[in-house]
Amino acid sequence: MKDPSGVIRAWIYSQLNGTITYNTVAVPVYSFAPKDAAMPYILIASQSGATELDASTKDSWITRQSFTIEIYSEHTGNNASYVPINTIGDSVVQKLRTRSAITISGYNVVSLILDSTLTDMMDFDTKIVGIKILNFTMLIEES
Repeated sequence: MKDPSGVIRAWIYSQLNGTITYNTVAVPVYSFAPKDAAMPYILIASQSGATELDASTKDSWITRQSFTIEIYSEHTGNNASYVPINTIGDSVVQKLRTRSAITISGYNVVSLILDSTLTDMMDFDTKIVGIKILNFTMLIEES
């Protein structure tokens, strides 16, 4: 059994990088955002995994992988809006939750589910930051 977290992160990046736009501008995708990163941006955040036990199939390795995508936008004054993070979030979900088969090197994807979302605004001295958190679960089988 192998740890699929690296190939899953690479797949997420390949699906989102250069393909998500807001107001006709590409939204950058990071695994770790630089301190001076311009907003909006997408962050491929935490991942976790656990082996699924299936007594009916002793010849396959099935893993439940969870991952979080965070979307950030920045606003000044009193003009904060959920529109940027919701629009970008919708695009992320559409890119990842495709109806066609998902191909990840060395693995068969059994399912990909959007488990939950969280949308919030954080008020700082000089700006307001919008954040949308998308939590996904992927059931994946080593091929």
